[in-house]
Amino acid sequence: MNIYRNIATLLLASAACMVSAGPIDQARQLYNDGDYEAVVEKMRPVVKRSPRDGNANYFLGASLYALGQLDEAVKPLTTAEGRGVADAARILTIMALDRYDASDASVHIDAWEAALAKSKKPKPEEFEFLNRRMIQMGNMLDRVERIEVIDSINVDSATFFEVYRLSPAAGSILPPDAVSRLGAGDGADELSVAYMPENRSELLWAAADTSGCFNLYGADILDDGSIDHSTVLDDGLREGGDARFPFLMPDGMTLYFANNGENSLGGYDIFMTRRSDGDAGGKEYFQPQNVGMPYNSPYNDFMMAIDETSGLGWWATDRNRIPGKVTVYVFIPSQMRVNVEPDNPDLGALARLSSIAMTQKEGVDYAGLLRDRLPEQGNPATPSGTSAPAFALDMGNGKIYYSLKDFKNDRARAAMLEALATDASLRKQLTDEEVLRERYRKGDHSVSRAILDSERQTAQLRRRSVSQRNNAVRLEKQ
Repeated sequence: MNIYRNIATLLLASAACMVSAGPIDQARQLYNDGDYEAVVEKMRPVVKRSPRDGNANYFLGASLYALGQLDEAVKPLTTAEGRGVADAARILTIMALDRYDASDASVHIDAWEAALAKSKKPKPEEFEFLNRRMIQMGNMLDRVERIEVIDSINVDSATFFEVYRLSPAAGSILPPDAVSRLGAGDGADELSVAYMPENRSELLWAAADTSGCFNLYGADILDDGSIDHSTVLDDGLREGGDARFPFLMPDGMTLYFANNGENSLGGYDIFMTRRSDGDAGGKEYFQPQNVGMPYNSPYNDFMMAIDETSGLGWWATDRNRIPGKVTVYVFIPSQMRVNVEPDNPDLGALARLSSIAMTQKEGVDYAGLLRDRLPEQGNPATPSGTSAPAFALDMGNGKIYYSLKDFKNDRARAAMLEALATDASLRKQLTDEEVLRERYRKGDHSVSRAILDSERQTAQLRRRSVSQRNNAVRLEKQ
C-alpha cells in the first residue's frame, strides 16, 4: 500500500511540474520578445506560490532589471543564483560593477562560473570581459583621485565640445569637418573632434585606418598654411580598440585621448601618453596610461582637456544615461595626484561622482570661482546662462569664427544660421534615434527599420550641415 501511495505522490509531483512548465515557457517567450512587463505580471504569482523556483525567480528578476527596477530585481535574482541559474549570476555581476562594488562582483562571478561548470557549458566571451573589468575596477578603486568638480553641464552629444571654454593658450577644439576644410583630407571621424594648438603648428584628429578601426592622425601645418601629409600617430594607442578625441597639452608632449581597447573599464576611457622625438625624426609615444577614476566609468568617458591658464579641466561622459546627451564636468586639475583613502566610506560614491558636491570644499564659492576663471572668449563655447548660438568655424585663413557677429557678409551669416538650424534638427534626430536604440536594446526589435531610416536621415543632416558651413566660409571670402 505504501508503494502505491509513493507512486501516486510521485505522479502528482510530476503533474505539478508539468503544470508549472507552461508559465515558465510563456515567460521565456515573452522575455525573448522584450515584453518585460508581461513577464513580471505572469511571474509574480508563480514566485509567490513557489518562492524557491529558480527559473521563475530568474525571469522575474531579469525582467525587473530590464525595466530599471534594480532594487526590486535583487531578491529574485539572488534566489535564482542560489538555485544555480547562471544568467542570474551574470546579471548580478553586471549590477555589482555598475555600483562600483568589485568585491560583490567577485562573489557573483564565482557563482556564475560554478553554474556554468555544473551545466558543462563553456564560458562565454562576456564572462571573460566582465572578469577583466572586475579586476580592473578593483585596481582603479585603490587609486581614485581626489578632485574638485566645479560644475556639470548636460549638453547635446553631437556638439558637446562647444561648452569647453578654453583660453587661447590651450589651443582650439574644432569640429571634425575642419580637417577637410583645412586641406588635411577627407575621412575624419564625424563623432570625434579635431585639435589645433595655439601656434597652429599641427592638426590632430581621428579617422578610420585601412583596417576599419579608428586611429589618431596628425599633420604638420607648414609656414605657408598648407597641410603636410598626414600620418597615424601610433597604432599602439588604440590598444586593440578605437582611438578618438585627441587633446595635446601646451608642452607639446602630453597627449590625452580616449580609446575602448583592452585596458578600458567599459566603453571609451580617457588615457594619457607622452611623446618625444624619435631617432628617425618622427614622434614616439610611450605606453598609454588609463587616468583612472573618477574620470573613467563603465560607460563612455572622453575628451579630456586641461587649460593651464584658467586652471580648469574638462571631460565628457555618458555615464548618466541621458538619451542624446552627455555630461561635461569642469574640475580643478592638481599638480600632484592625491588619491582618496581606500577605506573611505564614500569611496564608491566619489568614484562614481554620485554628487559633485561631495568633491567640493566647504565654504568655497565655486560658482564665483568658475565665473572668474572662465576666459571671455577663445574657444567654441557659450557661457552658461546665455542664449547666443555657439560654434567654431575655421575660415581656413588663420581665423576661427565663434559668433555670428564675426561675419562681415550678411549672406554668409545667413548660411551659418541655416547650418545652426540644421544642427538643431540633427540633435533632435539623434535624441529620437537614441530612444529607438534603447527600445531595441531592451528587446523591441520591431524598431530596427525605424533605426535604419533614422540613420539615413542623420547622415543627410550631417552632410547638409557641412555643406552649409562650407557655403558660409565661401560667401565670407567673397
